[in-house]
Amino acid sequence: MWWIWVGHTVYSNRFDADARTHRVATLLLMFLIMLASIQMGPRIVKNHVPFVIVYCLARLFISGLYFSAARRHEEKAQFAIRTGSVYLVGALICACSSFFELPFAVAVFYLGLSFDMVGRRFIIGSSIPIDRDHLVERVGLLAIILLGESVISISAGLIDMNWDTLSIVTAVCGFVFICMIWWMYFDSFPLLIESQRDKDGDAILYSQLATYISFAILANMIRHAILNDMSMHDFRIMVVVGVLLFYLGKQTAYFLNRLEYRPYILLNTLTMLVIACVSLSLPKPQYIFFGVAFSKMVYIAMNYRAQVRLYGRVHL
Repeated sequence: MWWIWVGHTVYSNRFDADARTHRVATLLLMFLIMLASIQMGPRIVKNHVPFVIVYCLARLFISGLYFSAARRHEEKAQFAIRTGSVYLVGALICACSSFFELPFAVAVFYLGLSFDMVGRRFIIGSSIPIDRDHLVERVGLLAIILLGESVISISAGLIDMNWDTLSIVTAVCGFVFICMIWWMYFDSFPLLIESQRDKDGDAILYSQLATYISFAILANMIRHAILNDMSMHDFRIMVVVGVLLFYLGKQTAYFLNRLEYRPYILLNTLTMLVIACVSLSLPKPQYIFFGVAFSKMVYIAMNYRAQVRLYGRVHL
């Protein structure tokens, strides 16, 4: 689903003229994504073919947008044709997964995805620079949507619970935790816009997948910390995976785009990870969660000092 979003985002970044035809095309693509999401869950295990068909239709639709753009933009025609062709071949490879049973169908399907990703780098190339303002804005917009979904999922899981003092404190900390994630994610966004590296935006686009996944995991971490309904072993695994994915996704884009920021990125991240790891030894999920939340507070303070020291200003 994320890869469909990437395909449309990159197309819009280079060819969107805010025309009515493009708006209609976007709505049709949204409809296909909705149909694909319906197939998620147990249905896709029982019969994966409907999902594959809808996904391939969406990819073919994006491929068609590029071929159409080649006729309207002669100066970008070669780039558009290469992109449309790569996405067409990738969609056809994914479609072949319909002829296999699980788990072989999964391997074939992801082979098509891999062809798209590799082809985007080595076949299509980056002859046309991205609009960094637009790309960073779209990346941030999806992050806002996913954070909102995280808050909704937390609220839905807490409707019928019995509240006590520790649960209330954990819930309040959970809201503060989401706020800190939002702050950490967007605080340095202007640094990505100002960077002159990563001309095709791959470091920004690909790294954010790990961050988006972490949002869902961290939201479930908060919910299980409040409900206290998960074994300590499983809860610790959830914390480790969620925290690592969040920082891997968030920091990679800055590490590759801002060379002067790298020492601070390493120091701040290492400090946060040490605090989070020490918190894993605490005896209750709520206490572990408090420790992870404290590590993010420390990170925000250290990142504030780093920006002031490097740039003489803070991006608010």
